[in-house]
Amino acid sequence: MANSDFIGIKRRRIEYRIMAHYDQIDFTFKQRAWLEDARFWDFVFAWYELAKYYDESTDTAIGAGMIDLYMHCVNVLREAAQDRSLTERRRDKAADALYQINYYVNQIMLSAHRNSQAGDDDPAGRMDWKR
Repeated sequence: MANSDFIGIKRRRIEYRIMAHYDQIDFTFKQRAWLEDARFWDFVFAWYELAKYYDESTDTAIGAGMIDLYMHCVNVLREAAQDRSLTERRRDKAADALYQINYYVNQIMLSAHRNSQAGDDDPAGRMDWKR
């Protein structure tokens, strides 16, 4: 098995764990009580494992499913953070979760970009990334 095949398998395993955590969250809880559920926070912190993986690997691919999940979560968490019908505690938890997930995904993007620059994997030529 080629090293790149192993890299893809390891990434997909981590992504699967993130999705499995997400599937355990009951988003139907009234007043967004899932914000205080340990399963929700397991999901949030599972993104750390993916960020760590990219930091330690040479992988440059980011799964489309993870981008979709990230975008969905950003929307749900932003809405919860701004929901005045929630307690301040829950709005703060939503804002904290949004910050955490954004931080991890930013780290993933930076590491994947660094990896692509190191491996010169950009088939269209060198990409100009603005920071």
